[in-house]
Amino acid sequence: MNEANWAGPIQQMIDTNGNQGGYLVVFPEYRPDQFQALANQLGVETFDYRTQVMAQHGLAADQISLSDLDAALDHLAKQGTFVTTNVEALLAAKATDERSDWMARFLDTDRAHALLVPIVTLTEDLPAEHPRLYSIPNDALPAQSFLNRLAF
Repeated sequence: MNEANWAGPIQQMIDTNGNQGGYLVVFPEYRPDQFQALANQLGVETFDYRTQVMAQHGLAADQISLSDLDAALDHLAKQGTFVTTNVEALLAAKATDERSDWMARFLDTDRAHALLVPIVTLTEDLPAEHPRLYSIPNDALPAQSFLNRLAF
């Protein structure tokens, strides 16, 4: 796949699904630089859930409920389309069945605008198939430079 156009299929998925609702985008590795690149290519903002929500709870951040996550995402979707990063930080603190249920519910929930959530490590909890789920091929992302690794 052409590295410069790896976000094209994601844009097509969003367009096909009416530019609204929840989308899970599976990345082959944790690449904050490419989460930002995705937002840039889609012309949208990023929202770092871990930094902007979980950090306020300090050591009790793992106690945030998935209902609270849903409420935060619903509020965000009313403002526009976002690439919402580091949601996995909260999901990792939940039981496998809770994560799986949440992912399926997130994909099926209609919202005013599109919310894209990158997934890197919790891929075993994803539904087998869904029209709002996309896995980026392993060779699609550009190589990460040393300076880029330091910046992110």
